[in-house]
Parts: sequence; C-alpha cells; structure tokens
Amino acid sequence: MTTASESEILSPSGRPGGKPTRQSLAFLLAGEGISYAGSSVHGVALPALAVLRLGATPGQVALLAFAATVPALLVSLPAGAMLDRYPLRAVLVTTDLVAAAVVVMIPAAAILDVLTMPLLYSIALVVGSLSVLHTAASMASLPLLAPPGRLHRTNAHFTAVITIAGVTGSALGTVLVAMAGGPAQALVADAVSYVVSACCAVRVRALPAPGRTARRPMLDEIREGLLHCTRDRLLRPLLLVLTATGIGSGLTATLLSYHLLTTVRVGTSGLGLIMAASSLGGLTGALTAPRLVRRYGSGPVLAVGFTMYALIQIPPLVAAPGPAWFGVLLVGGYGQFAAGTCVGTTQRSVQVWSSPPELRAHVQQTALWLINGSQPLAALAAGALATLTSVRAVMLTGVLVLLLSAGTLWRSPLRRLAAKDEEALSCH
Repeated sequence: MTTASESEILSPSGRPGGKPTRQSLAFLLAGEGISYAGSSVHGVALPALAVLRLGATPGQVALLAFAATVPALLVSLPAGAMLDRYPLRAVLVTTDLVAAAVVVMIPAAAILDVLTMPLLYSIALVVGSLSVLHTAASMASLPLLAPPGRLHRTNAHFTAVITIAGVTGSALGTVLVAMAGGPAQALVADAVSYVVSACCAVRVRALPAPGRTARRPMLDEIREGLLHCTRDRLLRPLLLVLTATGIGSGLTATLLSYHLLTTVRVGTSGLGLIMAASSLGGLTGALTAPRLVRRYGSGPVLAVGFTMYALIQIPPLVAAPGPAWFGVLLVGGYGQFAAGTCVGTTQRSVQVWSSPPELRAHVQQTALWLINGSQPLAALAAGALATLTSVRAVMLTGVLVLLLSAGTLWRSPLRRLAAKDEEALSCH
C-alpha cells in the first residue's frame, strides 16, 4: 500500500485536488472551527463550575488546568504512532463522539448532585487526551487535503478558523455561564459542538488509509520520528527553538493576566480588550503569513517572527497604570499574536516539507510534544519561582529564554531557507 503525499491525493476522476478534496477540506475546517469554539466554551465553564458550584480553591483550579494540559506531554508522541494504525477520519469521528459523551457527564452529575472535584479532574484529563489525538489527526489531514502548492495557505486558513472560533467560543461561554442557569448547563453546548464536528468529519472523504501495512512496536516508531528530527539540518534547530519558545511562553503567559490586573491595573474590561486585540492580531498573522513567505521565504519570516514575538513581551514588564501604557499594551498584544500565528503556520509547513510522508505525523507530534508539553511544566515552574522571587522576575526570565531561542534560529541554516528551497523540498 502506498502512502499518499500532498500532491498525490486524487479525486475519483484521477485528478489531484479535485472537487471531492475541496469539499473534504471545507468540512474539515468547519468541523474543527465548531469543535474549537465548543472547547473554548469548555475552557470558560469548567473553572467557573469548579469555583461557583464546588467552591474550589486556587490550588484546585490550578490542578484542574494542569489535568487538562498535561496530556500534551503524555499523549502527543504516542498519538503520532496511532495515526499510522487507524484511518484519520475514524480518529476524528471517534474522538469527537467520545468527548461528547464524557463532557455530558458533567451536567448529568450536577443534576444528580454527585459532582466532585475528582470527577472534574478525571474528565479534564480524558477530554485533554482526546483533544490531543483529535488535533493530531486534523493537522495530519491538512497536507493530504491541501491543493498542490497551497499547503501554507491551507495551514493559514486552519489557524484563522480556530482563532475566530476561539474568540467566539470564549464570548459564548461567558454568556452561557451567565444566562443558561450555570456553568454545568453551558457545557451542554460543548458536547453539542463535538457531535456537530463528528458529523462534519464523516463528510471528509478524501483521506487515505494508513500507509503502513506492517505494524511495528510503538516505541520504535516514536524513536524513528525523534531521530529524523535530530538528524535533519532544518528540523533540528527548528524544534530546539520551538522547545525554548514553549518554555519561555509558559513563564511569561502564566502570570501575565495576574500582572496586568494587579500591577498595571488594566481592570477586567481592559484585560478583555487586550485579549480581543490579541485575537485580531492572531487572525492577521495567519492570513498574511503565506504572502510573506512567498516574498521573503520561510527562513527570514521565522527569524523575524520569533524575534518580534520575544521583543513584544517586554512592554508589559515596564508598563505602569494609565491610558498611554494601556494603548501600548493593546498594540503589543496585537503584534505579539500576529507574530506568533505567522510563525506557527510557517513552521508547520516547514515540518511537512522537511519530512517524508511516512514520518510527517511523527514529526508533527514531536513538535507538539516539545511545545505544548513544556508549557504546563513551565507554568508550574512559574508559580514556584514567583513565590521565591517576583512576578516580574519570572516574566523577565521568560523573555530572555525567548530572545535566546530567536538568536539560535538566526544562526541556524533554517534562517536562509528561501522560497525556491521550499519548492525543492516539497517536490522531494
């Protein structure tokens, strides 16, 4: 059985990128947007439920967040091997339906008056694990559904969709928590979103079956992906920078809201406006990234993008209360997320171009494991360091880590990756 690459997906008529493939891509993007909006509702409602219904302490809320994010560290690498064993569409549909069934247990437990914090921890852990598997399958599907020569544009559209969905879902979650009789009932919307996403995934027709006929031990497959990442001249520095970025971002982002509310005193409305500006910046970065890469190449875009992302973290450290600084923070939030999503879509495309088709899922999951897996650990470290030093000291440490990672990329071969080199890689 052969493995289909980006340019080898054929429509029933035998032409690459035919109508069925375009329709499948549209259903995939629609399903992911709806699912991500539901997950954003979940992100608002679950901690609210823990605090308002169960009287959770700050430590319990932190543990709940850790349970939801630690699957990125534990499940990401095995997820790459699982995608070799099961059809991508089956993974998409199954994870959605199981997640819907698990999430519905929360309002059911609330109605039966058996809701407890251990139950919320367990559900957060299970849903987080399913989310890692689902995201792995959706991202592995993108190169297979992208029209020839439009991989980066497809990645950008995916990022734009989930950015819009995240903003919409967070706003919807806030409204539902306030109006739907409580956070438990609001989580019904999350369960419904998973069901709708599963219906969309069923309509994704143009995905090939697993490319490997013989199954090997999962550890061997994980090792193969790791070895490819460490030996490839482009992936090695890229993943090193992504790991450092995950750590630096974890140190800065964990305490950012606390710092803005307590030291800069932007207020809850001001914090909401900064988050809205950040989301708009994320959408802008995703949509402009393909044009920047076509003009300058992925290497320069990544180098400049990582550097901007690091530098824009500095203003919050020195900001003081007042409208002038608030305006700086609005612009900074916009620019930070514009740079972040521009880098994100670009580096995902480089991963695909630099990997043989049979290793793409493993490389993708290795990158996600390094980035997302390091963030919960960095968040725990940020909390511990803040008690020993100060919030500003922890955030400054994060900025220095980000600057060092950007400097590493400027000195690597990746910085010189131009558009013509990408064409050669994608053809290969």
